[in-house]
Amino acid sequence: MAAFEDVLSCAKSVAQTAGRKTEEFVELTKLRVKIADLRREIAALYEGLGRLVYDSRTANEPVDDMIDACVEQLSELQAQLTKLEDRVMESKNVIRCDCGTLNVNSAVFCNQCGKRLD
Repeated sequence: MAAFEDVLSCAKSVAQTAGRKTEEFVELTKLRVKIADLRREIAALYEGLGRLVYDSRTANEPVDDMIDACVEQLSELQAQLTKLEDRVMESKNVIRCDCGTLNVNSAVFCNQCGKRLD
């Protein structure tokens, strides 16, 4: 009877581990979808900004306020994108240096620029 209980206990452990891995996979997939959506939104804003600048130059009309609003919105979206990408990298046990290089979590200094990693 003890062998059956051992098998049952092992099966429960495997099921729990599989459940955690599935949850992690689903969370990672959701993050990647959000990242893709943000990248599309950023690309559309860049295109709109370019069109705005072109139209303002050809019509000789100042649109500095509109350009500033677009730049501010792009900055906010870029910050959101960076946070989401950092969460994905955290799950992969890597960190990004200020220079943009990916390093393993255990690294003390950046492999590219040598800056101390926090």
